[in-house]
Amino acid sequence: MIELREKYIGVGENEKFVKGDLFKLDWCSELESTLPTLMIVSGVFQYFHEKDVLKFISDVKNIFENAELIFDATNKFGIKYTNFYVKRTGNASARMYFYIENPNEFAKKANCELIECRGFFKDAIKILNKKVGLYTKISMKVAENRKNAMILHLKI
Repeated sequence: MIELREKYIGVGENEKFVKGDLFKLDWCSELESTLPTLMIVSGVFQYFHEKDVLKFISDVKNIFENAELIFDATNKFGIKYTNFYVKRTGNASARMYFYIENPNEFAKKANCELIECRGFFKDAIKILNKKVGLYTKISMKVAENRKNAMILHLKI
């Protein structure tokens, strides 16, 4: 995935894409742990259990002195809906587990400060308005209104 991101997105001046197993943390040695660090974990945590995500946050919190984490999550309904949809595609191996019902409670559980929680589709609805079909527009709007999908920003 990192190679594809580098190829299609590119690496910004103050960015570093790091390859490695997210949970093993050996990749942390490639970064200066005393510098302010923003970690973006996109489309990953859903495939793990809450205890794994909390352990990851705790572990990186012990390594980095001044770090923030941005990641996407869904609520319980969103996970059920997504698993139902994925199962219908015939991909039984892509089951998702992690969800967040209350972002403030999750931040407390992770011993972090919740900087922001925003709807996942908030900006996408405006940007993609003329580029997607009616069903997609309705699905995004319903998900946004029900807070089925979100982006969390934590100070860890």
